Amino acid sequence: MDIIKKLRYILDRKQKIQVCFLGVLIFIGGLLETVSVSALLPVVWVLLDPQKAQENKYFQLAMELLGIQDIQRFMVPMLILLIVMYTLKNAFLLFIVYVQNKFISYNKNKLISQVLREFLNRPYEFYLDADIPTVFRLTDSDIPNVFSILTALISLVSEVVVFVLLCAVLIAVDWKLVLFMVVVFGTVSLLIMKVLKPRMNVIGAKNQAIQSKIAKWRIQAIYGIKDVKVLHREAFFADNYESSGKIGAGYSNSHAVITNIPRPLIETVFIASILGYIIVYIMTGHETSTLVSMLTAFAAAAVRMMPSVNRINTYVADISFFKPCLDYVYENMNMTEISKQSNQTLLPVDESKTMQLHDKIELKDIVYAYPNTDKLIFDHADMVIPYAKSIGIMGPSGAGKSTIVDILLGLLKVQEGRILCDGVNVFDNYPAWLSQIGYIPQSIYLVDEPIRNNIAFGIADAEIDDDRIWQVLEEAQLKDFIKTLPEELDTAIGDRGVRLSGGQRQRLGIARALYHNPEILVFDEATSALDNETEQAVMEAINSFHGKKTMVIIAHRLNTIEKCDIIYKVDEGKIMQTTL
Repeated sequence: MDIIKKLRYILDRKQKIQVCFLGVLIFIGGLLETVSVSALLPVVWVLLDPQKAQENKYFQLAMELLGIQDIQRFMVPMLILLIVMYTLKNAFLLFIVYVQNKFISYNKNKLISQVLREFLNRPYEFYLDADIPTVFRLTDSDIPNVFSILTALISLVSEVVVFVLLCAVLIAVDWKLVLFMVVVFGTVSLLIMKVLKPRMNVIGAKNQAIQSKIAKWRIQAIYGIKDVKVLHREAFFADNYESSGKIGAGYSNSHAVITNIPRPLIETVFIASILGYIIVYIMTGHETSTLVSMLTAFAAAAVRMMPSVNRINTYVADISFFKPCLDYVYENMNMTEISKQSNQTLLPVDESKTMQLHDKIELKDIVYAYPNTDKLIFDHADMVIPYAKSIGIMGPSGAGKSTIVDILLGLLKVQEGRILCDGVNVFDNYPAWLSQIGYIPQSIYLVDEPIRNNIAFGIADAEIDDDRIWQVLEEAQLKDFIKTLPEELDTAIGDRGVRLSGGQRQRLGIARALYHNPEILVFDEATSALDNETEQAVMEAINSFHGKKTMVIIAHRLNTIEKCDIIYKVDEGKIMQTTL
């Protein structure tokens, strides 16, 4: 079965063992359910016909063991035993609920964390074309729905076990009626699976797609809140979010309606079948008095069997509805395995190898085209970056200035050529290569955390060195400003640094890049969004590293790179040394 195969792939060995343990518990629970329902039959028999029950050899044996002569007195221990049996049975079923939900909750979180970790480990190129709302949907919706499938499967097995065992008990009462009911219910269930299951699969796929759209409108509106308000586009985003939400609500409604179709259908078929059987029984000349014990047994069993059959069909519908989510998670788990095999950035740190810049960085014979395109951004291009020199990169828009930086950082994988640090391929020990680089982009990504955490980005609080924080703030010429703040390093800066000016955000980005004391600083149009006065102030901070750090500066304005030791021009797939 395709669903089982995909779940086996997604779950690890420990999780599979836990599922098997759950299966054993569920089977025991099914046995207890069957025994508890079956135990009602002798009790009902004693209550309806105590005299005849007393003549039964099994009742006589039980009464002798208890030293009871009167059948009326025998009813008391029977009823007490029934109470104890149902109490223990329901306590055990509650324990199964605890174990099952603990398994679902913890392993759902484990899988979400695992998938998020693997998404973060994917090559940077993956995110060039990635549908980010769909990535969010994977962790927020698809993976929880995979565990909804697993829950439905476990519950489905439980209900099937109970149903089959109850059928076995009822066969002893009247196998013809059981056979008749199995044929009737089997036909109805087959009809439901053939008609409703494909429909639920289609609705599930459509619902999965609309959830991405709903997430998209939410993300775009919140992340672009400043532009939304300045352009007065609140209604546009709210209306689109609402219209997409209405479509999603329609799919949820369809799911709920179709899921609830089996219950009234099965109830109608069950009652009609029983009454039809009685009609045939009477018309064939049988005495109705003989139906009492049989109908009593079926009434007791129906209390448990009808909900069981209904739930079986409901679980089948849920599995069909959520199957597209399972397919997407499975596809991405497969993609992750391919990514692991091809992505050199995921190689573990080789402690035996070191990588430090003492001479020069070389980009040799670089050939690069973006994924799924044939146009070469670089065609056998070369560039040399000497140690402790400042390198300026200029060129027309779209020529590949930022691309060459992404290649230097190892984010983009070239089709041909090598990146060498003192003659050593940087991918021989990529983590060591990255540890030498401080990167300052045009737009600094800041989080709604204190200044301390934004500088020591991605470092646990206990491991942050405040002395180093103050040191890099001074180097970035931001220390005096931070000292004026009432909470200094503990000052929260708002989402994406909204409480800071453009120049302060850039200096904070420089401080972050300096925190781990890199040898190489890369400025990717780091001042292009600033006004002239602010840019000049930030450039003073940048130029203070001249001769102390190896710097690569992408130019937005020519005055940005006028003090660089070497200037390269990027154009028509080549990197050529030039002058201003």
